[in-house]
Amino acid sequence: MLRKPSLYAHIPFCRSRCGYCDFFSTAPAGSRVPDSYVDALLSEAEFYARSYGLEGWGTVYVGGGTPSLLSPAQLERLLSGILGMGRASPPREITVEMNPESLTESHLDVCRALGVTRISLGIQSLNEAPLRAAGRACSAGDALSALETVRRRFSGDLCADIIAGLPCQTDEEFLSSLRRVLDFFPEHVSLYTLTVEDGTAIERKIARGELPWDPDDADRQWILGAEILEERGIAQYEVSNFSRAGHESAHNLSYWSQSDYVGIGAGACGTEYDFSAKSCGRRFENVRDVRKYTDFWTGGAGEISCVRSEESLSLAVQEFEFLMTGLRTLRGITRGEYGRRFRNLEPWRGDLGMRLGAGSGAWKSFSDRGLCSCGGGDGVFALSRRGLLFLDQLLREL
Repeated sequence: MLRKPSLYAHIPFCRSRCGYCDFFSTAPAGSRVPDSYVDALLSEAEFYARSYGLEGWGTVYVGGGTPSLLSPAQLERLLSGILGMGRASPPREITVEMNPESLTESHLDVCRALGVTRISLGIQSLNEAPLRAAGRACSAGDALSALETVRRRFSGDLCADIIAGLPCQTDEEFLSSLRRVLDFFPEHVSLYTLTVEDGTAIERKIARGELPWDPDDADRQWILGAEILEERGIAQYEVSNFSRAGHESAHNLSYWSQSDYVGIGAGACGTEYDFSAKSCGRRFENVRDVRKYTDFWTGGAGEISCVRSEESLSLAVQEFEFLMTGLRTLRGITRGEYGRRFRNLEPWRGDLGMRLGAGSGAWKSFSDRGLCSCGGGDGVFALSRRGLLFLDQLLREL
Protein backbone atom coordinates (compact mmCIF):
# COMPACT_ATOMS: atom_id res chain seq x y z
CA MET A 1 0.00 0.00 0.00
CA LEU A 2 1.29 3.43 -0.94
CA ARG A 3 2.27 5.59 2.03
CA LYS A 4 4.89 8.11 0.96
CA PRO A 5 5.62 7.46 -2.72
CA SER A 6 7.68 9.60 -5.04
CA LEU A 7 5.70 12.00 -7.23
CA TYR A 8 6.45 12.89 -10.83
CA ALA A 9 4.50 15.79 -12.37
CA HIS A 10 4.69 15.95 -16.16
CA ILE A 11 4.55 19.27 -18.01
CA PRO A 12 4.17 18.05 -21.63
CA PHE A 13 4.58 21.44 -23.31
CA CYS A 14 7.44 22.56 -25.56
CA ARG A 15 7.62 25.53 -27.89
CA SER A 16 9.37 23.29 -30.40
CA ARG A 17 10.43 19.64 -30.44
CA CYS A 18 14.12 18.75 -30.28
CA GLY A 19 15.20 16.64 -33.21
CA TYR A 20 16.13 13.61 -31.08
CA CYS A 21 13.07 13.63 -28.81
CA ASP A 22 10.39 10.93 -28.94
CA PHE A 23 8.74 11.81 -25.60
CA PHE A 24 5.13 12.96 -25.50
CA SER A 25 4.95 16.74 -25.78
CA THR A 26 2.84 19.39 -27.47
CA ALA A 27 3.01 23.11 -28.15
CA PRO A 28 0.97 25.23 -25.73
CA ALA A 29 -1.74 27.39 -27.24
CA GLY A 30 -0.48 30.96 -27.35
CA SER A 31 2.93 29.84 -26.01
CA ARG A 32 1.44 29.60 -22.51
CA VAL A 33 0.57 26.62 -20.35
CA PRO A 34 -3.20 26.72 -19.65
CA ASP A 35 -4.17 27.36 -16.04
CA SER A 36 -6.62 24.49 -16.44
CA TYR A 37 -3.72 22.08 -16.86
CA VAL A 38 -2.31 23.11 -13.48
CA ASP A 39 -5.82 22.64 -12.05
CA ALA A 40 -5.86 19.13 -13.51
CA LEU A 41 -2.45 18.23 -12.06
CA LEU A 42 -3.50 19.28 -8.58
CA SER A 43 -6.81 17.46 -8.91
CA GLU A 44 -5.09 14.24 -9.91
CA ALA A 45 -2.49 14.53 -7.13
CA GLU A 46 -5.27 15.10 -4.60
CA PHE A 47 -7.06 12.00 -5.93
CA TYR A 48 -4.03 9.85 -5.11
CA ALA A 49 -3.45 11.52 -1.76
CA ARG A 50 -7.09 10.99 -0.76
CA SER A 51 -7.54 7.49 -2.25
CA TYR A 52 -4.44 6.06 -0.58
CA GLY A 53 -4.45 8.18 2.57
CA LEU A 54 -0.92 9.27 1.76
CA GLU A 55 1.33 10.57 4.49
CA GLY A 56 3.03 12.79 1.93
CA TRP A 57 5.53 12.53 -0.92
CA GLY A 58 8.96 10.93 -0.58
CA THR A 59 10.40 13.00 -3.41
CA VAL A 60 8.90 15.39 -5.96
CA TYR A 61 10.09 15.84 -9.53
CA VAL A 62 8.56 18.36 -11.95
CA GLY A 63 9.70 17.38 -15.43
CA GLY A 64 8.76 17.56 -19.07
CA GLY A 65 8.55 18.75 -21.67
CA THR A 66 9.47 22.20 -20.48
CA PRO A 67 8.39 22.99 -16.90
CA SER A 68 9.89 26.47 -17.22
CA LEU A 69 7.04 27.29 -19.64
CA LEU A 70 4.91 27.47 -16.51
CA SER A 71 4.67 31.07 -15.38
CA PRO A 72 6.27 31.71 -11.97
CA ALA A 73 2.75 32.08 -10.54
CA GLN A 74 1.70 28.73 -12.01
CA LEU A 75 4.84 27.04 -10.71
CA GLU A 76 4.23 28.49 -7.25
CA ARG A 77 0.63 27.28 -7.27
CA LEU A 78 1.59 23.80 -8.45
CA LEU A 79 4.38 23.32 -5.92
CA SER A 80 2.41 24.84 -3.05
CA GLY A 81 -0.53 22.56 -3.78
CA ILE A 82 1.58 19.42 -4.04
CA LEU A 83 3.59 20.18 -0.92
CA GLY A 84 0.43 20.91 1.05
CA MET A 85 -0.83 17.35 0.61
CA GLY A 86 -0.15 14.76 3.30
CA ARG A 87 0.49 14.85 7.01
CA ALA A 88 4.16 13.87 7.23
CA SER A 89 7.44 15.73 6.87
CA PRO A 90 8.23 17.46 3.57
CA PRO A 91 9.84 15.54 0.69
CA ARG A 92 13.52 14.81 1.16
CA GLU A 93 14.17 16.09 -2.38
CA ILE A 94 12.33 18.42 -4.76
CA THR A 95 13.56 18.80 -8.35
CA VAL A 96 12.36 21.13 -11.09
CA GLU A 97 13.58 20.83 -14.67
CA MET A 98 14.27 24.07 -16.55
CA ASN A 99 15.22 24.86 -20.13
CA PRO A 100 17.85 27.59 -20.50
CA GLU A 101 15.87 29.75 -22.93
CA SER A 102 12.74 29.95 -20.72
CA LEU A 103 14.28 30.04 -17.23
CA THR A 104 13.85 33.33 -15.37
CA GLU A 105 15.02 34.72 -12.05
CA SER A 106 11.39 34.73 -10.92
CA HIS A 107 11.20 30.96 -11.48
CA LEU A 108 14.24 30.52 -9.27
CA ASP A 109 12.82 32.82 -6.60
CA VAL A 110 9.71 30.63 -6.42
CA CYS A 111 11.83 27.49 -6.19
CA ARG A 112 13.98 28.92 -3.43
CA ALA A 113 10.96 30.12 -1.43
CA LEU A 114 9.22 26.73 -1.61
CA GLY A 115 12.20 24.60 -0.69
CA VAL A 116 13.15 23.17 -4.08
CA THR A 117 16.47 21.40 -3.61
CA ARG A 118 17.57 20.79 -7.20
CA ILE A 119 17.35 22.65 -10.53
CA SER A 120 17.96 20.41 -13.54
CA LEU A 121 19.10 22.33 -16.63
CA GLY A 122 18.85 20.81 -20.10
CA ILE A 123 22.18 22.11 -21.43
CA GLN A 124 23.08 19.29 -23.88
CA SER A 125 25.94 21.30 -25.44
CA LEU A 126 27.59 24.71 -25.35
CA ASN A 127 28.50 24.52 -29.04
CA GLU A 128 26.20 26.16 -31.57
CA ALA A 129 26.57 23.68 -34.45
CA PRO A 130 25.37 20.57 -32.55
CA LEU A 131 22.57 22.58 -30.92
CA ARG A 132 21.31 23.61 -34.36
CA ALA A 133 21.73 20.07 -35.70
CA ALA A 134 19.68 18.74 -32.80
CA GLY A 135 16.94 21.33 -33.29
CA ARG A 136 17.40 22.81 -29.82
CA ALA A 137 15.44 25.99 -29.11
CA CYS A 138 18.25 27.50 -27.03
CA SER A 139 21.62 28.88 -28.07
CA ALA A 140 24.95 28.35 -26.35
CA GLY A 141 24.60 31.90 -25.03
CA ASP A 142 21.20 31.03 -23.50
CA ALA A 143 22.73 28.01 -21.79
CA LEU A 144 25.69 29.94 -20.36
CA SER A 145 23.38 32.67 -19.13
CA ALA A 146 21.11 30.10 -17.44
CA LEU A 147 24.07 28.43 -15.71
CA GLU A 148 25.23 31.77 -14.37
CA THR A 149 21.72 32.74 -13.25
CA VAL A 150 21.13 29.48 -11.37
CA ARG A 151 24.46 29.76 -9.58
CA ARG A 152 23.80 33.39 -8.64
CA ARG A 153 20.12 33.11 -7.71
CA PHE A 154 19.64 29.58 -6.35
CA SER A 155 21.40 27.96 -3.41
CA GLY A 156 20.41 24.34 -4.05
CA ASP A 157 21.97 21.76 -6.35
CA LEU A 158 22.67 22.50 -9.98
CA CYS A 159 22.13 19.48 -12.23
CA ALA A 160 23.15 19.58 -15.89
CA ASP A 161 22.06 17.32 -18.74
CA ILE A 162 24.71 16.74 -21.42
CA ILE A 163 24.53 14.68 -24.62
CA ALA A 164 27.59 13.01 -26.15
CA GLY A 165 27.61 12.12 -29.82
CA LEU A 166 25.51 14.98 -31.19
CA PRO A 167 26.14 15.55 -34.92
CA CYS A 168 28.50 18.32 -35.95
CA GLN A 169 30.62 18.10 -32.81
CA THR A 170 34.17 16.74 -32.65
CA ASP A 171 35.58 15.05 -29.57
CA GLU A 172 37.61 18.14 -28.77
CA GLU A 173 34.59 20.44 -29.11
CA PHE A 174 32.49 18.13 -26.94
CA LEU A 175 35.12 17.99 -24.18
CA SER A 176 35.64 21.75 -24.31
CA SER A 177 31.89 22.25 -23.89
CA LEU A 178 31.76 19.80 -20.98
CA ARG A 179 34.65 21.50 -19.21
CA ARG A 180 32.91 24.88 -19.54
CA VAL A 181 29.81 23.42 -17.88
CA LEU A 182 31.96 21.96 -15.10
CA ASP A 183 33.40 25.42 -14.44
CA PHE A 184 30.01 26.16 -12.83
CA PHE A 185 30.62 23.29 -10.37
CA PRO A 186 27.37 21.34 -10.85
CA GLU A 187 26.59 18.86 -8.10
CA HIS A 188 25.07 16.41 -10.58
CA VAL A 189 25.53 15.63 -14.28
CA SER A 190 23.42 13.35 -16.44
CA LEU A 191 25.64 12.34 -19.36
CA TYR A 192 23.76 10.61 -22.15
CA THR A 193 24.82 9.17 -25.48
CA LEU A 194 22.62 10.37 -28.33
CA THR A 195 20.00 7.73 -29.07
CA VAL A 196 18.61 7.99 -32.59
CA GLU A 197 14.96 6.98 -32.21
CA ASP A 198 12.87 5.87 -35.16
CA GLY A 199 10.56 8.56 -36.48
CA THR A 200 12.43 11.52 -35.00
CA ALA A 201 13.59 14.46 -37.09
CA ILE A 202 17.25 13.70 -36.45
CA GLU A 203 16.77 10.06 -37.52
CA ARG A 204 15.30 11.18 -40.84
CA LYS A 205 18.15 13.62 -41.46
CA ILE A 206 20.78 10.99 -40.67
CA ALA A 207 19.02 8.46 -42.92
CA ARG A 208 19.02 10.97 -45.79
CA GLY A 209 22.72 11.68 -45.27
CA GLU A 210 22.09 15.28 -44.25
CA LEU A 211 23.81 14.82 -40.88
CA PRO A 212 26.98 12.77 -40.26
CA TRP A 213 26.64 10.42 -37.31
CA ASP A 214 28.31 7.22 -36.16
CA PRO A 215 27.19 5.32 -33.02
CA ASP A 216 30.73 4.17 -32.28
CA ASP A 217 31.94 7.77 -32.34
CA ALA A 218 29.10 8.71 -29.99
CA ASP A 219 30.03 5.94 -27.55
CA ARG A 220 33.69 6.99 -27.60
CA GLN A 221 32.70 10.58 -26.86
CA TRP A 222 30.64 9.44 -23.87
CA ILE A 223 33.58 7.47 -22.45
CA LEU A 224 35.85 10.50 -22.82
CA GLY A 225 33.26 12.64 -21.07
CA ALA A 226 32.88 10.13 -18.23
CA GLU A 227 36.64 10.23 -17.65
CA ILE A 228 36.56 14.04 -17.35
CA LEU A 229 33.70 13.88 -14.85
CA GLU A 230 35.54 11.35 -12.69
CA GLU A 231 38.68 13.52 -12.79
CA ARG A 232 36.62 16.48 -11.54
CA GLY A 233 35.23 14.51 -8.58
CA ILE A 234 31.81 13.87 -10.14
CA ALA A 235 31.54 10.11 -9.81
CA GLN A 236 29.35 7.74 -11.76
CA TYR A 237 26.66 6.03 -9.70
CA GLU A 238 24.33 4.86 -12.50
CA VAL A 239 24.55 4.16 -16.22
CA SER A 240 24.14 7.82 -17.23
CA ASN A 241 24.30 9.68 -13.92
CA PHE A 242 27.24 11.23 -12.07
CA SER A 243 27.34 13.29 -8.90
CA ARG A 244 29.50 14.71 -6.18
CA ALA A 245 29.40 12.63 -3.00
CA GLY A 246 26.03 12.89 -1.30
CA HIS A 247 24.30 14.58 -4.24
CA GLU A 248 22.86 11.55 -6.04
CA SER A 249 19.26 11.93 -7.25
CA ALA A 250 17.04 10.44 -4.55
CA HIS A 251 14.07 10.57 -6.91
CA ASN A 252 15.76 8.54 -9.63
CA LEU A 253 17.19 6.13 -7.08
CA SER A 254 13.63 5.46 -5.95
CA TYR A 255 12.82 4.29 -9.49
CA TRP A 256 15.89 2.09 -9.66
CA SER A 257 15.13 0.48 -6.30
CA GLN A 258 11.50 -0.26 -7.21
CA SER A 259 9.92 2.11 -4.73
CA ASP A 260 6.29 3.08 -5.41
CA TYR A 261 5.78 6.25 -7.40
CA VAL A 262 2.86 8.31 -8.66
CA GLY A 263 2.85 10.03 -12.06
CA ILE A 264 0.49 12.94 -12.69
CA GLY A 265 -0.08 14.74 -15.98
CA ALA A 266 -0.86 13.78 -19.55
CA GLY A 267 1.42 10.91 -20.60
CA ALA A 268 2.76 10.30 -17.07
CA CYS A 269 2.90 6.85 -15.50
CA GLY A 270 3.18 5.44 -11.99
CA THR A 271 3.74 2.06 -10.38
CA GLU A 272 2.56 0.33 -7.23
CA TYR A 273 4.63 -2.78 -6.49
CA ASP A 274 3.38 -5.97 -4.85
CA PHE A 275 5.81 -8.83 -4.24
CA SER A 276 3.37 -11.30 -2.71
CA ALA A 277 2.54 -14.56 -4.48
CA LYS A 278 -1.21 -13.93 -4.40
CA SER A 279 -1.48 -10.59 -6.23
CA CYS A 280 0.27 -8.41 -8.79
CA GLY A 281 1.81 -4.99 -8.94
CA ARG A 282 0.10 -2.31 -10.99
CA ARG A 283 1.33 0.25 -13.48
CA PHE A 284 -0.81 3.21 -14.49
CA GLU A 285 -0.33 5.35 -17.60
CA ASN A 286 -2.21 8.53 -18.38
CA VAL A 287 -3.65 9.33 -21.78
CA ARG A 288 -1.36 11.25 -24.14
CA ASP A 289 -3.99 13.85 -24.86
CA VAL A 290 -3.80 17.14 -22.95
CA ARG A 291 -7.37 18.20 -23.61
CA LYS A 292 -8.88 14.84 -22.68
CA TYR A 293 -6.72 14.66 -19.56
CA THR A 294 -7.55 18.22 -18.50
CA ASP A 295 -11.27 17.92 -19.15
CA PHE A 296 -11.50 14.79 -17.02
CA TRP A 297 -9.59 16.07 -14.00
CA THR A 298 -11.21 19.50 -14.00
CA GLY A 299 -14.72 18.29 -14.82
CA GLY A 300 -14.86 14.88 -13.17
CA ALA A 301 -17.07 13.32 -15.84
CA GLY A 302 -16.74 9.62 -16.62
CA GLU A 303 -14.66 6.75 -15.28
CA ILE A 304 -10.96 7.14 -14.62
CA SER A 305 -10.33 4.38 -17.17
CA CYS A 306 -11.17 6.99 -19.83
CA VAL A 307 -7.89 8.78 -19.13
CA ARG A 308 -5.76 6.16 -17.37
CA SER A 309 -4.84 2.64 -18.44
CA GLU A 310 -3.78 -0.02 -15.97
CA GLU A 311 -1.36 -2.91 -16.46
CA SER A 312 -0.87 -5.78 -14.04
CA LEU A 313 2.74 -6.62 -13.21
CA SER A 314 3.27 -10.27 -12.40
CA LEU A 315 5.92 -11.29 -9.90
CA ALA A 316 8.07 -12.50 -12.81
CA VAL A 317 7.84 -9.12 -14.55
CA GLN A 318 8.66 -7.27 -11.34
CA GLU A 319 11.61 -9.60 -10.77
CA PHE A 320 13.14 -8.89 -14.16
CA GLU A 321 12.60 -5.15 -13.69
CA PHE A 322 14.33 -5.46 -10.31
CA LEU A 323 17.40 -6.85 -12.07
CA MET A 324 17.17 -4.37 -14.94
CA THR A 325 16.90 -1.26 -12.76
CA GLY A 326 19.05 -2.34 -9.81
CA LEU A 327 21.96 -3.36 -12.00
CA ARG A 328 21.91 0.09 -13.63
CA THR A 329 23.48 1.42 -10.43
CA LEU A 330 26.99 0.87 -9.18
CA ARG A 331 25.62 -0.07 -5.77
CA GLY A 332 23.92 -3.03 -7.46
CA ILE A 333 21.48 -5.47 -5.84
CA THR A 334 21.67 -7.66 -2.76
CA ARG A 335 20.89 -11.26 -1.88
CA GLY A 336 18.81 -10.12 1.07
CA GLU A 337 16.51 -7.80 -0.85
CA TYR A 338 16.09 -10.29 -3.69
CA GLY A 339 15.25 -13.04 -1.21
CA ARG A 340 12.65 -10.92 0.60
CA ARG A 341 10.89 -9.90 -2.59
CA PHE A 342 11.08 -13.01 -4.74
CA ARG A 343 11.18 -16.03 -2.43
CA ASN A 344 7.87 -17.18 -3.97
CA LEU A 345 9.09 -17.05 -7.57
CA GLU A 346 10.05 -20.34 -9.18
CA PRO A 347 12.54 -21.75 -9.96
CA TRP A 348 15.00 -19.53 -8.02
CA ARG A 349 12.88 -18.96 -4.88
CA GLY A 350 14.88 -15.95 -3.78
CA ASP A 351 18.35 -17.30 -4.59
CA LEU A 352 20.01 -14.38 -6.38
CA GLY A 353 23.27 -16.22 -7.06
CA MET A 354 21.38 -19.00 -8.83
CA ARG A 355 19.29 -16.47 -10.77
CA LEU A 356 22.30 -14.56 -12.07
CA GLY A 357 24.38 -17.59 -12.86
CA ALA A 358 27.08 -16.71 -10.36
CA GLY A 359 28.48 -20.23 -10.41
CA SER A 360 28.64 -21.04 -14.09
CA GLY A 361 26.32 -18.71 -16.03
CA ALA A 362 26.13 -15.09 -17.19
CA TRP A 363 27.41 -13.51 -13.97
CA LYS A 364 30.36 -15.90 -13.77
CA SER A 365 31.26 -14.98 -17.34
CA PHE A 366 31.12 -11.26 -16.52
CA SER A 367 33.14 -11.82 -13.35
CA ASP A 368 35.86 -13.67 -15.26
CA ARG A 369 36.13 -10.64 -17.57
CA GLY A 370 36.40 -8.24 -14.63
CA LEU A 371 33.05 -6.62 -15.39
CA CYS A 372 31.35 -7.21 -12.03
CA SER A 373 31.79 -8.12 -8.41
CA CYS A 374 31.39 -11.78 -7.59
CA GLY A 375 28.69 -11.47 -4.90
CA GLY A 376 30.87 -12.43 -1.96
CA GLY A 377 30.15 -12.39 1.75
CA ASP A 378 28.39 -9.01 1.67
CA GLY A 379 25.79 -10.43 -0.71
CA VAL A 380 26.11 -7.53 -3.17
CA PHE A 381 26.05 -8.12 -6.91
CA ALA A 382 27.13 -5.06 -8.90
CA LEU A 383 28.60 -4.26 -12.26
CA SER A 384 31.84 -2.31 -12.48
CA ARG A 385 31.97 1.02 -14.32
CA ARG A 386 33.22 -0.82 -17.39
CA GLY A 387 30.61 -3.51 -16.83
CA LEU A 388 27.78 -0.97 -17.03
CA LEU A 389 28.69 -0.51 -20.69
CA PHE A 390 27.62 -4.12 -21.23
CA LEU A 391 24.42 -4.08 -19.15
CA ASP A 392 22.15 -4.77 -22.13
CA GLN A 393 24.23 -7.84 -23.04
CA LEU A 394 23.97 -9.19 -19.49
CA LEU A 395 20.19 -8.69 -19.39
CA ARG A 396 19.81 -10.56 -22.68
CA GLU A 397 21.76 -13.47 -21.24
CA LEU A 398 19.62 -13.55 -18.11
